[in-house]
Amino acid sequence: MKTTKWAVVTAAALAVLCGGAGAQDKTEKPDKSDTIEAGTPARGLPKGPVRAMTVELAKQLVAAAKKSSCSPPKGSCSGAFAVVDDAGVLVYLEIIDGVLAGGPDLAIKKAKTPALWRRPTQVFQDAVNNKTNTSYADGTFSDMTTSPGGVPITKDGRMVGGVGIAAVGQATKQIDDAILAEATKIFGQQWF
Repeated sequence: MKTTKWAVVTAAALAVLCGGAGAQDKTEKPDKSDTIEAGTPARGLPKGPVRAMTVELAKQLVAAAKKSSCSPPKGSCSGAFAVVDDAGVLVYLEIIDGVLAGGPDLAIKKAKTPALWRRPTQVFQDAVNNKTNTSYADGTFSDMTTSPGGVPITKDGRMVGGVGIAAVGQATKQIDDAILAEATKIFGQQWF
């Protein structure tokens, strides 16, 4: 009986030791299933939402804006042109040589405002000028500018993104109209 107990205990001990040795062999080999970053399997994270605003579409909108910016009555080309998606993330930025140093940053702010607040920047300036909401002018609201030249872009009544133009002189209305016309060709009737 003592011999049988020792045999069982010995067999159990060997099983534990052999199992541990096998586990050591497995951990010594690099695990390729987690090579991207900690917690992310090699197949990657689940895909995010499909964004309607792509770089190619953004380039089309900027091309329309630049064409309008460089046509009469303006006469000379100038400006910075930014396009953001519906989350306010910069998708495309184009700058014409000689633009004012602050133009690119202002164009990005003008693009973010309509994308996040769902209104053209002109609406905020009008509210300040008409004194219907002067709080827009003091910087209380983040990612908002009251400077004209920010246009929302929609598709089927949903926000797709925003386009912002800066340092284009007196042609802002002309350029905004060209952007909206191009957006209508790409995405359908615009909300504004």
